[in-house]
Amino acid sequence: MKFWKHETGRLLTLLLAGAVLASCTAHGQGSERDPKVYVNYTPYSETFYRELITGRVNLYAPRTGKFRNVVHGMVALADGRLLECLPGRADNKLFWFPRRIESWSLVKRAVGVMVHRDYGDGGGAAYASPFYDPETGSISAEVLKHGRWIRTSPGVVQNTWPRVLVDGCPTLKLPAHIRINEKQTSPRMDELRRQDPDAPIRHFPGSHLTAPGRTGLGASRGAPTTTRKEVWDYLRAQNGYVVTSPSETDYVLALGRDGVSHEVWKLGADGEIEKTGVLREEEDWILIEVPDQPVLRYPVGYPVPVLPTGHRHPAFQLTGELVAVPEPRALAFMGEGYADNRFVFYGTGRLAVVDLAGDLIVEGSWRWTQGRLEIAVDGDAAGARSVGWRELADQLGKTPAVWKPLSRTAG
Repeated sequence: MKFWKHETGRLLTLLLAGAVLASCTAHGQGSERDPKVYVNYTPYSETFYRELITGRVNLYAPRTGKFRNVVHGMVALADGRLLECLPGRADNKLFWFPRRIESWSLVKRAVGVMVHRDYGDGGGAAYASPFYDPETGSISAEVLKHGRWIRTSPGVVQNTWPRVLVDGCPTLKLPAHIRINEKQTSPRMDELRRQDPDAPIRHFPGSHLTAPGRTGLGASRGAPTTTRKEVWDYLRAQNGYVVTSPSETDYVLALGRDGVSHEVWKLGADGEIEKTGVLREEEDWILIEVPDQPVLRYPVGYPVPVLPTGHRHPAFQLTGELVAVPEPRALAFMGEGYADNRFVFYGTGRLAVVDLAGDLIVEGSWRWTQGRLEIAVDGDAAGARSVGWRELADQLGKTPAVWKPLSRTAG
């Protein structure tokens, strides 16, 4: 991966212009590769990339040019410096030279996380979107050029520094924790990878927390990167979980079982539900409509705009336990008329109302809506009753973990 492909201020302008979410584009506008609509979301969070990249070795080689397939190496340090070992050629002989750059960082954009390098002294800045493949340990970068995403110099991330670069840049002072890989002696990237196929870091912790289609529109040349089935399988799998946008706005998906009525809960800084919107499908688009914010229009088949956090919302933690242990429960919020009854929850959204002996009296249904558990008992003329998740937790004697969006921690 060559994160540091030099780009002018024009690239940054394009990135900022092209990184507008599809919510800002009217339905049907734009070409099929318009970066304002078909957004090239990166697959992981800033925290993930910081832990993956910092203090580790990145090896890469250009696809074209006089140094095609020639190994380049770099290490991004925690203090913001970057150490590089780059190839050169003189009198038709290949050599390497060290370079130290004083500033690199990870920045957040509407496309997700980008790697930024400041060349200083009027040299401009480089921005690139990183794409890590946990199956292979490969890591590549994509940059936006003339309205199209281009994949540049693919490579790998590993914990060891190749012998060929030790010999090529003997004066480069590496961090003490980086060991020398004596197996990797070839100047050719393809051969060097074969010399130690186990060197790349595969399945880095947290690599499962990604969304469908986030494999790079540069790699796919603008073609679809996922399928409708994969998208809906993902959304169903995230039902009841917190998902996060590139701007770190957090939502909870509360999908309806009728296949039509799907809610989206927007969370505030304290983890509380601020607003409730809807998620619906319209032809080849999924629309997320939350009051007082632009409609998000997602083109199905392209990178999904929200990443999983792996944290289940407290409401769904509560009913998850009720379903997992389907024993009769007293529910005070149902009122005096049900004081001598107990409720048994099932994962289908149905429930049974039983007497104190455990015998079935009547059936009903349950669902979460706007952060409240709603129960409708069949034939009850009074209609459905509901309770907020915090009150329910108190009644059940439970203390579910709360996801705090701004701190990015659970507590």
